[in-house]
This record gives sequence, C-alpha cells and structure tokens, in this order.
Amino acid sequence: MNDGCKARDAVHAVIGVCDRLIELTDVGFESFRTDTRSQWAVEMGLIRIGEGINRIPHDVLKRFDGQPWREIVGMRNFAAHQYDDLDPKRVWRTATLDVPALRAYLSDTVLPGMD
Repeated sequence: MNDGCKARDAVHAVIGVCDRLIELTDVGFESFRTDTRSQWAVEMGLIRIGEGINRIPHDVLKRFDGQPWREIVGMRNFAAHQYDDLDPKRVWRTATLDVPALRAYLSDTVLPGMD
C-alpha cells in the first residue's frame, strides 16, 4: 500500500472517530459532565484522532494548513498522559467545537485535495 492510500485511509478513520464523538456529545453538557463513561469514551476518541493524524505523512499535512495539526496531536498526548488533569469543560469544548470543524475540513478539503 502506498503512502497516498495510507494517508487516505487515516483520514477516513479520523472522520469515523469524529462521527462517533459527535454522537457521544448529543446528550448535552450536563449529562456529559456527570457521566464518567461518556467522558472517558470521548477522551479515547480524542486519542484516536491524534493517532490518526500521526499516520498522515507530514508532507500531506503541510499541504492542508487549515487545522492546527500539532495541537491536535498535543491534545492526544495530553489525554493519554495527563488524563487525571482533563477538565470535562475542555474535553466538551474540544469535542463539540473542534471535532466537527476537523471533520468538515477533512471531508470537504483534505479528501478532495488528495485526489
């Protein structure tokens, strides 16, 4: 499998994770704030997004500068290693604002631009 196929597969996988996170956050913040299971699921989704972005070659990401790629991976690292310091408000904000924007950017800009 060539790098273009791997990158495209990684983008599709990240879009899929974004879709799951959007579903998980349709309960509203109060439900999310009081449900540790949902919080942990969303945190794991953020880790998966960062892992997926890491699978996209740097030269591909450089072509698409409309997202803060380093910060996305940084959030993955923070969620994976500082999970006891994660503020539910920060996780919620990331999942409800940044994740839908990332999903739209990947599907509307990155995938068509990879062809």
